[in-house]
Amino acid sequence: MKLKQYIYGLFLISIILFPGCEEFLDTAQMGVTSQDDFYNTDAEVTQALYAIYDKIQSDNLNTFQFKNMLSDDALAGGGGRGDNSWGERLDEYTYGTNNSILTANFTKYYQIIYAANLLINNLENADTSAKQVALAEAKTLRAYAYFELVTLWGPAPLVTASLNPDEYAQPNATVEELWAQIETDLVEAIPNLPLKSAQTEAQKANVSKGTAQSWLGKAYLYQKKFDEAAEQFDAVIASEEYALADDFSMITKESSEFGSESVFEISYTKDVSSVTECTWIVAFCGPRSPWFSAGTSGISQTAWGWVEPRQGLYTAYVEAGDVVRRKATVMSEEELINDFGGSFRLDGNLPYGSYGLVRLKHGAWVDETPGEAFHTIGGTNYRITRYADVLLMAAEAYNRKSAPNDVKALEYVNIVRERAELPSLTITGDALFDAIKTERRLELAFEFVRYQDLIRWGDAADVLADQGKQIPKGDGTNFEFPDAGFKAKHWLLPFPEDEIMVNPNIVQNPGW
Repeated sequence: MKLKQYIYGLFLISIILFPGCEEFLDTAQMGVTSQDDFYNTDAEVTQALYAIYDKIQSDNLNTFQFKNMLSDDALAGGGGRGDNSWGERLDEYTYGTNNSILTANFTKYYQIIYAANLLINNLENADTSAKQVALAEAKTLRAYAYFELVTLWGPAPLVTASLNPDEYAQPNATVEELWAQIETDLVEAIPNLPLKSAQTEAQKANVSKGTAQSWLGKAYLYQKKFDEAAEQFDAVIASEEYALADDFSMITKESSEFGSESVFEISYTKDVSSVTECTWIVAFCGPRSPWFSAGTSGISQTAWGWVEPRQGLYTAYVEAGDVVRRKATVMSEEELINDFGGSFRLDGNLPYGSYGLVRLKHGAWVDETPGEAFHTIGGTNYRITRYADVLLMAAEAYNRKSAPNDVKALEYVNIVRERAELPSLTITGDALFDAIKTERRLELAFEFVRYQDLIRWGDAADVLADQGKQIPKGDGTNFEFPDAGFKAKHWLLPFPEDEIMVNPNIVQNPGW
């Protein structure tokens, strides 16, 4: 009824103003720049470019941590059963097509693609000095989004142009088509991107030539194009633009942002006047309040404990004799008590979903938050790709090449092990491949790569078969969920229910 009244009112106004109607309609809207008139200056191009970075940065609560919960490094904790229900379903492999975290992430990757497509398609005829580099950055970021889609969902829709409303319902692309687009974008981008050392202070959060080369090598590695992957990783290594940081315990701390090891990281601020530019990693990943008492550790006491370390991760460090990386990644309850005078108990019990382990890497540090009242937010950047990751991927590529070169593979993996104060490996062949897998877990725990590693290696069904079947209550007993664990359908995530409802042209992944 209100709509009819509104339309009728507009009709009356049009009659009253009829004599001047034509002139009124021809008047340009004030304060608005049309898309056709945009992208003509360096400032406008830069503005459009940073709209893409903004999409990558947004909704960080879901985007990166959900992959940790799908892996065997973390489990979904909280204040009690149901406090973190969507995360629990991911961790236990009982999620469905309506999981809000998966839906948010699927949507986010297409928002990145949409913003990238706008810039790419509107810059073709633009005449601005910023054009070439902006195009290269946009293509690199679009490739990043499609990499996440194809490695998580498989045959997702492929969109490289701005769509009209009647074109929104895009069908599935093939996996081959998606990989081809990723390769094309990165190959075209690399020649026009600056080296990291050539970036200005204002550009330090932008992708560089080394970023695109690393991601192209990674794309080849995931497709088992090992010869091509090794070539790209070698280009990054030979550039001498990167080096391992001396102190492993600092590699994800705020003071080490954009350091020698950073190939690409997502930039945040702890300025609460721009709270949408902050990250909630502190709230999401810190140990659960009020069970946790920090003592002198410097860890926040006001977090939610939604991404808790698994006992298996701690055990993996112990079995490898890896003290350096363990002490910078996860702390035991015993260490918390003995070394810092803290505790992790309330009325004698641990919090739900906790093995009494405290996450340190990408953790909840008081000195990286805006202040006591803001311990649930922070400004510490997410490290998306580190040089150590590149070295380990290079080692894997050389070990798996058509003509394997384990001498080179050992050189790269042992550089990483040396920083961890571990002895050099001398093994070769499949034994070395297995060692590289372990090395990746220990080096890159909580850095959002473990789950996709397990999927691409074909190890997920074995490693994650029993995941979520027992969840600690905190009182020494477990919740038992016999139906939990990785199953055949979990090799690919399901396309979100909302997408299926509005897009009749997309076919759901098998088993969903």
